[in-house]
Amino acid sequence: MIQKQNDQVNKAVSVGYIRVSTSEDRQKLGYDIQKRKLKERGVDYIFCETLSGRKDDRPGFLKALSKAKTLSTQGFQVTFVVYKLDRLARKMSTILNMIEDLQTTVVNFMSISENVDTSTISGVMMMQLLGVFSELEVNTLRARTREAMKQAKLEGKQIGRSPLTDSIKKKVVDLYRNTTLPVEAVAARCHVSCRSVYRIVQTSGVSRHSRDIDCGK
Repeated sequence: MIQKQNDQVNKAVSVGYIRVSTSEDRQKLGYDIQKRKLKERGVDYIFCETLSGRKDDRPGFLKALSKAKTLSTQGFQVTFVVYKLDRLARKMSTILNMIEDLQTTVVNFMSISENVDTSTISGVMMMQLLGVFSELEVNTLRARTREAMKQAKLEGKQIGRSPLTDSIKKKVVDLYRNTTLPVEAVAARCHVSCRSVYRIVQTSGVSRHSRDIDCGK
């Protein structure tokens, strides 16, 4: 019995994840090629779905993560496998966060296409390099955004949302003061947010005794 438990603790298992979007079904990153590559690696459990990589709360992905973490807590040596890094997410920063989350539960990560394997020294170095490039990407984007905002100000362009007009503010005040409409209904009629309604009536010093529906002020 003890020998069987030790065998389980030392057993290596892998959990694979496949993601395709509708536009990729006929492309190289389609379901068939991903499944074939994962099976060639002997992946034990495979989860798949058809969703955009922009969403982090994808059901299939969450099930794959849960399976990998559960197996790890049971003493298995677990590796989370994908065919390509962008199957996890679109942004490198998101990918790195996901991999870091896996490592906190002692789950290794492998990307077949990029030859990344965090159970090896070279794989760890590769992830560190990707982290550096991700940080550079973020900083470059921030710098470009600041320059664009600066140039827009110099050209007299409006940055952010346009300020509410006096007529809209007056309509908000009138509806709030003279009706029993809940705040969310006032906001909907004036095409503004609930927060804007509260801000306008507070600035105007308007109050009423009827009870408002809380909509997250």
